[in-house]
Amino acid sequence: MKSTETDVLVIGSGAAGFYAAIRAAESGLRITLWEKGLAGRTGGTVSGAGPSAYGSFSDPEDSADSLFRDTVEGGSYLSDQPLVRILADEARLRIQELEDWGIRFDKNSDGSYLIYTAGGHSHPRVMAISDRVGLQMSKVLRTKLHTFNNVTFGEDTLATKILVNDGQVSGAVGVDFRNGETVCMQASAVILATGGVGQLYPVTSNPIQVTGDGMAIAYEAGANLINMEQVQFFPCGMVHPPSLKGFILGIQEYAKLYNSKNERFMEKYEPEKLELTTRDRLARGIHSEITAGRGTEHGGVWLDARDLGDETYKSFLHEIEVSAERGFDYRKQRLEIAPSAHYFMGGVEIDTDTSTSLPGLYAAGECSGGLQGGNRLSGNALSELLVFGSRAGAAAVKHARATAISSCKDQAEAEDERISKALNRPKSDITPNEGKKQLRSIMAKYMGVTRTGKGLELAAQELQQLKELLPTVYVQGSSLLFNQSLQSYLELEKMVTISQTMVAAATIRKESRGAHYREDYPEWDKSMAPQCTLAYTEDHKPVIQTRPVKMTEITPEQSA
Repeated sequence: MKSTETDVLVIGSGAAGFYAAIRAAESGLRITLWEKGLAGRTGGTVSGAGPSAYGSFSDPEDSADSLFRDTVEGGSYLSDQPLVRILADEARLRIQELEDWGIRFDKNSDGSYLIYTAGGHSHPRVMAISDRVGLQMSKVLRTKLHTFNNVTFGEDTLATKILVNDGQVSGAVGVDFRNGETVCMQASAVILATGGVGQLYPVTSNPIQVTGDGMAIAYEAGANLINMEQVQFFPCGMVHPPSLKGFILGIQEYAKLYNSKNERFMEKYEPEKLELTTRDRLARGIHSEITAGRGTEHGGVWLDARDLGDETYKSFLHEIEVSAERGFDYRKQRLEIAPSAHYFMGGVEIDTDTSTSLPGLYAAGECSGGLQGGNRLSGNALSELLVFGSRAGAAAVKHARATAISSCKDQAEAEDERISKALNRPKSDITPNEGKKQLRSIMAKYMGVTRTGKGLELAAQELQQLKELLPTVYVQGSSLLFNQSLQSYLELEKMVTISQTMVAAATIRKESRGAHYREDYPEWDKSMAPQCTLAYTEDHKPVIQTRPVKMTEITPEQSA
């Protein structure tokens, strides 16, 4: 095992990770960035919608207070409001900084910014770039990061354990598959920016590496996880052809949806907002039509985005090109779509500086929770990456400067031995990929768009059975060097852990709120103030409980 040290370790290389690393690198401290694949190929890169923000570019009638209110109301009052206030006030600052670094948002012929209204927003405030905003943001941030000479990249390195010494984070252990060795990285501060949980589901818009690793290692180290039941299913993910399965269509904001009987069914579920309702409600409407037998041949509904005009299509050129390359052009034909696992509102609980319940550990982006509440509005994810990525980098530097690096040699060696043993098991019929397939089937069946108490009970039982099978999963190869089988197995371990916390949180929330819809509890529980769910370990045993949401500005009663 290789042992080394850094001042700040950033795990994950999406926009939040890049921004955190940039902010930390400005301090002159030693910064190391780990990514289990190639840097920059993460969940944010699939985003077609731009960041949402209030600023000089905004509608004259818009305001930071309006963005704040829309986010809180859209999140079903599960958002920690101090976090939302920061997002509403600071997104414009980070967007300006991003423009200074080279990004160029689309503009109208008169030079004004092209902004549009998305579901749940009361004003046009989502910015646009014709070719995948998330991808362009990642490119600009990576270019900026490479201007620093105090940043070390560790690609193809999967973090498997957070090291903790006397209640304080002291680094992490990872597997460097590129060089075929485990690495003990001692650090004064660790920032998690590892993304969401999309790959826990069979139909997802997320890249293949988004498996919840960061949340799992934080949870195992003692950090709190919050609102783990809140999974956003993007309403419009393609279900046909197979080559486009899960590919999401941002044009949904302008399209009309029809069932197999050619009925515009959102007139029934959301007669005022129709397809412009929030994503959770739109996904449930689509799911209801499919389960009621009014779906299409391939298990979806029809999306009709024909004849919207060149100005509208301009902001969606990438998705038009990708689908057209495979023989489907929604400018001329209807497409079959269904909800696709897209974004995760849960994650590691953070404070306003992105610190967690574990000193020295910070989290930003989709792997953190508390900001988006029960439902994320379009555009708020990219703004979150910028705002809280920046805050994480600054907070980690402050902590690192005040904290000496400590050694956790025994923990690191134990983790190295555990990983090595996975390579020396008897051959069996259960492979990591088969285990992932079983897990995705469980999550799709019981933890999808709708849930029931009985289904959650069965999910808990089946996940526990899968967990008990983990020691018998066969890992191919005898070396760490580019061992995809071992990486898949280590991911599977974390996927089981995170899935169990999600099911436990869904079980304890006996109401329907945000993206969590229980058929046996179809309404909000109004007997008490809105509650967050918390999952953590105590004496290495899982604990699940609730706490009141931090409502510092508005309440559901004030809104009504």
